[in-house]
Amino acid sequence: MDLKFFNNKVVCITGSSSGIGKATAILLGKNGAKICLNGRNEQLLIDTYKELQALNIDCIYLKADVSIDIEAKKLIESIIDHYGNLDVLINNAGISSRGLIADTKAQAWKKITDINLLGSIFPTIYALPHIIKSKGSIILISSIGAKIGLPGQANYSVSKMGLTAFAQALQVEHKADNIHVGIMYLGFVENEGVKQVMLANGNFETIKPWKKSRPPCRRSIIRQPSVASREYVPKKYWIERWPSKN
Repeated sequence: MDLKFFNNKVVCITGSSSGIGKATAILLGKNGAKICLNGRNEQLLIDTYKELQALNIDCIYLKADVSIDIEAKKLIESIIDHYGNLDVLINNAGISSRGLIADTKAQAWKKITDINLLGSIFPTIYALPHIIKSKGSIILISSIGAKIGLPGQANYSVSKMGLTAFAQALQVEHKADNIHVGIMYLGFVENEGVKQVMLANGNFETIKPWKKSRPPCRRSIIRQPSVASREYVPKKYWIERWPSKN
């Protein structure tokens, strides 16, 4: 993988104030990309922005809830106003869930769908004209939960399965535009102790830090546009060993 591919490219990463998004932003920025950080927590965004600035990375930060149509639109417009173009959109914003189907309230279903599905659809819609112009890339960050419904995380799996349909349709509809559309199905990843999950009642809960990650997600993510890969699934992940009575 030639990281020089990203030199001078304008890259927007949603949900990049922490976790996978932040790690990807740092790696791309170190290799010459111009980074647009995005998230809903302004203090986390500012802290991450300062970290990137200290590394001499050309970056901006834009607070926006990409699950809200008008905020996603404003995000993309602000990037174009600042940099003049957009080469790569990495739809990373998302949230996991906890709760059995019978216990999960309607608001939890709606919130998960808004964040995990519409939070990728809205930025993509507004970024498309600019990605087409630059012959760039759109990456959707999904989960192994999109490959099989996860018990205790049904609403999460449903929202991530929706991303697969969206990516496949986008690939076909814009084949003639010579843009790259890729989707990644990630497993468990490290978190910094600021990661939240949605409970069955629709409330958020911060989970404990987790320090194991297979495979190295940020490198897998940036490999997508540089080699024009349409889909990435880890070669081995725990769901392959899910017990079945069939």
